[in-house]
Amino acid sequence: MFNGAKQLIQGRFHITPKGFRMVFLVSVLMMLAALALVWPNVRKVKLSYDYQALETEHEELLSENHLLRLEKESLQSLYRIQALAKNTVGMVEPKKGQMVTIFLK
Repeated sequence: MFNGAKQLIQGRFHITPKGFRMVFLVSVLMMLAALALVWPNVRKVKLSYDYQALETEHEELLSENHLLRLEKESLQSLYRIQALAKNTVGMVEPKKGQMVTIFLK
């Protein structure tokens, strides 16, 4: 079976070693040209996926930044600090005689 196929191929497609090298060289050059045409599009698609991932991460970081700013503002609230000082630490408001005013020139 394989001998018959081999004879059929050799009978119809007889090619010299020099011709084989030329066909091989042309095939390799065509493959390189096709790769050169396709590669920029593949690169563009990969960069597009990377951009989308970075855009998603950017949106998440902006949202987290907003939440952290709100938390910072609530932690720095003077009403909260006063309530913590009175309730947790046990501080009290000073009386009139306990306050001293210092004037700086």
